[in-house]
Amino acid sequence: MTDSTILQPEGLEQRYERYKEKIKHFTIMNDIFMRNVLKEISCTEYILQVIMNRTGLKVIDQTLQKDYKNLQGRSAILDCVAKDAENNHFNVEIQGENDGASPKRARYHCGLLDMNLLNPGDFFDNLPETYVIFITKNDVLGYNLPINHIRRRSNETGPSVDIPAITVKVINAPITPPSK
Repeated sequence: MTDSTILQPEGLEQRYERYKEKIKHFTIMNDIFMRNVLKEISCTEYILQVIMNRTGLKVIDQTLQKDYKNLQGRSAILDCVAKDAENNHFNVEIQGENDGASPKRARYHCGLLDMNLLNPGDFFDNLPETYVIFITKNDVLGYNLPINHIRRRSNETGPSVDIPAITVKVINAPITPPSK
């Protein structure tokens, strides 16, 4: 007795059509699609140029799915770690879900980057500028803005305190910036 539910081998054309249908719905927010787009350093460069508003930004090195092992605490795999020609370092995270897109996670990522940018004996003033960028599917902070810059602030004076080498940007994919 043969089972009628056994799948017949799929031809090349059927497989092509099945994948084409799946790919139609991909956006940069899909992890597998993002990984393939960012394999091209020029794509990472373009994303950073737009977010940083620096058309001359030139990415000279990048690693996708960079695994930072922490022997004394939590490890993390960062989506994309890049370095530009001016020795600025970037962590670009694509966050499709609200869970995990917190400012504290961005702070932790910044710490992981910083810990791995200085060698023993280096002066702290030699720490390069570090940017952690979360591109989120939803407005996880709830400010209804296309971009949020997260900074430290002084409790005594109120204004933000720019700490050199730390910049966190949260880009909200569904929010359209106002027209100029």
